[in-house]
Amino acid sequence: MKNSIFDYKDYKSYLIDALNARAEEHEERGVRSRLAEAAKCHTAYVSQVLNGRAHFSLEQAELVSRFLGHSKDEAAFLLLLVQHNRAGTATLKVHFDEQLKSLAEKQLVLKNRLEFKKTLGREDQATFYSSWHYSAVHVLVSVPGCNTERGIAKYLNLPIPKVTEILDFLQSVGMVTKNEGRYTVGTSHTHLEHDSPMITKHHTNWRMKAVQSFDESALNDLHYSSVITCSQEDSLKIKTALIRAIEEVRAIVKPSKDEAGFAYCLDFFHLKPNRE
Repeated sequence: MKNSIFDYKDYKSYLIDALNARAEEHEERGVRSRLAEAAKCHTAYVSQVLNGRAHFSLEQAELVSRFLGHSKDEAAFLLLLVQHNRAGTATLKVHFDEQLKSLAEKQLVLKNRLEFKKTLGREDQATFYSSWHYSAVHVLVSVPGCNTERGIAKYLNLPIPKVTEILDFLQSVGMVTKNEGRYTVGTSHTHLEHDSPMITKHHTNWRMKAVQSFDESALNDLHYSSVITCSQEDSLKIKTALIRAIEEVRAIVKPSKDEAGFAYCLDFFHLKPNRE
């Protein structure tokens, strides 16, 4: 879909374009029927709304917004469009016009701000590293079929509203960009130093995800655990070998095609706690 909802003045035109784009991009059939089911109304009524003088109620519009996987601002804009179309007086239409204009301008200001934002601040990092979902969604937008809310939700088995919330955040900090309904990796980045207060949370998130993968028992997954004893000198050799392996993996990943998402975690630590 070439235009965002913020480019529209009429919610019916937007919904027609959004449903057509969804049908084309995902080769879906019966999109209007699923929309009707989501809005808890008959398919015939959806046709009356999109092609006639009938209108969705605000309650139905909110359900439609959920069906389309809108962000909070997109959902608010759709509800304003519906209220604008339903308004019975010129003064009321002007009232909603002003709110629509304000929300659309907010998006423009945000877009301009993102062009200059290159690294994440501490507060944004706290959000990004609060769950493995954020970094997973961030890398997956480069994988074919995963550059839309629906594609990512299906890949990670997450609810579309959750994915939309994450993409909305990533877009707000410049880590992804949205063009014609598709996402790409943005110019902003994040990196945690070894002494960052959030590094423990980051490691924990992905170790918990690794534990979850144990139950899936995928043939191509690799899990290995071992407890050993060795000399202090050889422990340094092992650590060096593991660091070298990380460097080799990074060298392989850099030119590799973005075909699927993977995670790997590496731990090598002393068993004695509180050692000097």
